[in-house]
Amino acid sequence: MRKYYTYRIGWTDLDLYYYGVRTGNRWQPEDDLWKYYFTSSKSVEILREQYGEPDIIEVRKTFNLKRHAQAWESQVLRKMA
Repeated sequence: MRKYYTYRIGWTDLDLYYYGVRTGNRWQPEDDLWKYYFTSSKSVEILREQYGEPDIIEVRKTFNLKRHAQAWESQVLRKMA
């Protein structure tokens, strides 16, 4: 069964963090994040080029339904704003 997930990556020295959702994976979340999937964020791509790989890479929550994963990401981002 496909698992959808939310994740957090961050550069603690820079105090920069990114929270996202993955809905198109073929692998289990722990086998996908930062092995096959590096986010679709252009901002994260630029940070990786400038500062290297993040020191925080974590799957935060898994879901059986895509819409639940997307709703959770939206809820977390609203709280962070």
